[in-house]
Amino acid sequence: MKKRPKNSRSGPAKSVATHAGMSDGSQASTRRRWLMRLAAATLVPLFLLGFLELGLRVVGYGYSTRLFLPLQIAGENFLVPNEKFTYRFFPPSLARAPLSSPMAAIKPKGTYRIFLLGESAAYGDPDPSFGVGRYLEALLEVRYPTSDFEVVCVAITAINSHVILPIAKECAKHDGDMWVIYMGNNEMVGPYGAGTVFSEKAPSLEFVRSVLALKTTRLGQLMDQVITGLHGSSATPESWGGIAMFSKNQLSYDDPNRLRAYENFKGNLDDILRVGKAAGVPVILSTVACNLRDSSPFASLHPTNLTSKRLEEWQRLFQAGNDLEVSGSFQEALDIYAEAAAIDADFSELQFRIGSCQLALNDNARALESLERARDNDALSVRADTRINKIIMDAIHKNAGSSVTGVDAAQLISDQSPNGIPGKELFYEHVHFTMAGNYLLARILAEKVAERLPASITAGGGERPAEEESTACNRRMAVTLWDQKRVWDVALGRISGAPFTAQSSHARNLQYCKARMQEVDSRTTPSSPAHDDQMYKSALEAEPNDSLLRWNYAQFFERTGRLSEAVKQGELICERLPHASWPHYFVGSVMARMGKTTEAADYFQRALRITPDFPQASKELERIRRRNFSPAQATK
Repeated sequence: MKKRPKNSRSGPAKSVATHAGMSDGSQASTRRRWLMRLAAATLVPLFLLGFLELGLRVVGYGYSTRLFLPLQIAGENFLVPNEKFTYRFFPPSLARAPLSSPMAAIKPKGTYRIFLLGESAAYGDPDPSFGVGRYLEALLEVRYPTSDFEVVCVAITAINSHVILPIAKECAKHDGDMWVIYMGNNEMVGPYGAGTVFSEKAPSLEFVRSVLALKTTRLGQLMDQVITGLHGSSATPESWGGIAMFSKNQLSYDDPNRLRAYENFKGNLDDILRVGKAAGVPVILSTVACNLRDSSPFASLHPTNLTSKRLEEWQRLFQAGNDLEVSGSFQEALDIYAEAAAIDADFSELQFRIGSCQLALNDNARALESLERARDNDALSVRADTRINKIIMDAIHKNAGSSVTGVDAAQLISDQSPNGIPGKELFYEHVHFTMAGNYLLARILAEKVAERLPASITAGGGERPAEEESTACNRRMAVTLWDQKRVWDVALGRISGAPFTAQSSHARNLQYCKARMQEVDSRTTPSSPAHDDQMYKSALEAEPNDSLLRWNYAQFFERTGRLSEAVKQGELICERLPHASWPHYFVGSVMARMGKTTEAADYFQRALRITPDFPQASKELERIRRRNFSPAQATK
């Protein structure tokens, strides 16, 4: 037998170790290659995307998605609302702008700053100079004269909770002492609502937030523009048309998209309150009121499974009940309407007729139930309904004992309305408050605000008699006879068009609106213009930087033919609001009327430099150019 070499035992061991070392090195090399490939697949595209994003910003493409932008005015630092803030949520041609009022970048010492969040009802539509935020600020200053209150209205027309959440996140950065939230009317028709025309209908909350996050980048905005250009929707209106834009997007009470929109509202509201808590800001959360008694449904739907025979019978009964109601036979009409309800009780107009008859018979409690049911089943859902207010009340109860204070304004307004049912004395139409309505809501909110004010403020004053406070507020805001008639005239114009003209309540609402204008006329005397003029002067002496007040004064001069004074007030507004195009346009239009075409053209150009897509300014400027372009110049 041969002897093995001495190193025979160590030879194979050394060989195995060598192969193991080679295997480890090979595996490490493989891992490095895969890491390099992963880096190439992710980091390189990210770098390219980042480079493209930077390039788009450098060349000025796109828009800022911030609510407030920094601006120096007369050497002082302010934050001014971004007029393109809502471009993320609306097509640019339909975008709604926030109020133009500037806010001090650093809150002045001793100022108590309140942010008012919401939609058009909180904004003060149809005239924000007499909105609830204005009345709330005036009321607090009347009650606590040693303190300085600043109510910053960040409400915007046509938005909903999808837009209000980013607004809340930005308000959290700007030293607010309190938030007041009054929202819920636009959940179905606002951006990403169930009946909207601006975007997808009621997608998931995760989808909405992903899309909105993408649109904060210039790349996302470019993608949005390209996709819109390639797949432009014929359903999207080209210009603003109010709630008539949504008339074709009718929703049944249990439409799946509608139910999903309620869930989205709940999720957004929870997050808005979470943002407020994280910022350490007391929040006043309110339910939302609407016109129940004098605003009939905009649209009603029958169930799809109703047979033609049953539908014919329903229509016969409804018409018979209507004839009896018109003749004043309310109980007989109710009996017939009850038969129709046995076939289809959820037809919104039927419930409104039932409620109207019950009201005529002084059965107010049942009338309220029927009118609320009529609102809830309105197929054009543009009023906060029972389910919206329940979500708000659930949030209030859920956050009891925290920094969130709830107020059931809808119930309190009902309690202070004739027959316990809100109507035309508080609303111009379906949801927008009259001056009296805004004042009442401001009083309700002020009670809750007072509960959260520091003792250093409340020790300096308190509530006064309602009539005394009302007079003081109207004096501070210069609520002139001229303004009262002007705003009623705006309301009259609104309800004179679709879809208001299709409401069964339209005729009486039109008559009421005209009667209010006549009532203002009856209080107008030859000395009224001078009295109104003095009201403006006194109010501006107290608040010289109040742009809304000065705007009303400028309009007063323009409408009464005092054009030079109108220009002077307009120029002062331009100085205060150099970022806003509308005051420059106003001054230009008045100067054009005065024959000062060169000066007018200058102001129109200023307006267009601020807002390049300002069609009225472009039209007026072109008109001046044509007028100044003589035939002799054309032949040269």
